[in-house]
Amino acid sequence: MVANDNGSMGLNYRRRVIYQALQNTFSDPQQLRVYFELWQREHSQETHFVVTRFAAAVAKVAGLDAEQKSLFQRRLFQGLTQPYESLPRVPDAWMPAANQTDDRPFVAEGSAAPAPAAAPVAPEPVARIDSVERIVFKAFAQPIAAAILTKADRHPGVLQQAVDDLGASTGTDSRTQALHRAFKQWSGERFASDALPPLHAPEDLQHLAHQLYLLAADLIGPMQADRLLAQAAAEAERLPEAALFSPQMLL
Repeated sequence: MVANDNGSMGLNYRRRVIYQALQNTFSDPQQLRVYFELWQREHSQETHFVVTRFAAAVAKVAGLDAEQKSLFQRRLFQGLTQPYESLPRVPDAWMPAANQTDDRPFVAEGSAAPAPAAAPVAPEPVARIDSVERIVFKAFAQPIAAAILTKADRHPGVLQQAVDDLGASTGTDSRTQALHRAFKQWSGERFASDALPPLHAPEDLQHLAHQLYLLAADLIGPMQADRLLAQAAAEAERLPEAALFSPQMLL
């Protein structure tokens, strides 16, 4: 997902999530724009995108019943799982400034605008991982990694061998290979939270979670790995960030 300088979810990403959910809920374009501008005016500067808060605001103004509100909220959550480029573009006329389009980074009022580029720069093909997903993933990964390291420390060399074996069964496409290299590098750092490599999409975290599970199944057995997976998801679910990115997305 898109991240801005303070690490929060990128504003243009949030705009697209909002626009898609509203578009799928309200058929009247004028009504849709009213609720989009409600978010722009009252919620766009929030550090984190609190789905339930915005859903409640729209439900109150639009008179949605409990079922309609729940459906709208689910659409917002669904949008948060999608890559930036797959979300619908917000009409330029709806943007707060004429010179700020949906494909340009947000520049807060009073901050310096980026210097103009000498030549057009192609948009990044995939959005970067937001800190919300990383926080949830780190909490999810901790108990699984701890169990893996406990077993591996009793048998020197077994961790590296098991990671290499995973690589041998990994797909041959370049993205999968790159993710395995990132996982191998992270394992060399003993799965330290601050050594988690930079990734490019929520699906990358899902891939790392799957690799952790396979490694645990190999080293401590599939039944224990299944229990760890459930424990890890339950612990991560307690985080406030789990309201934005459910640990279930990692399973």
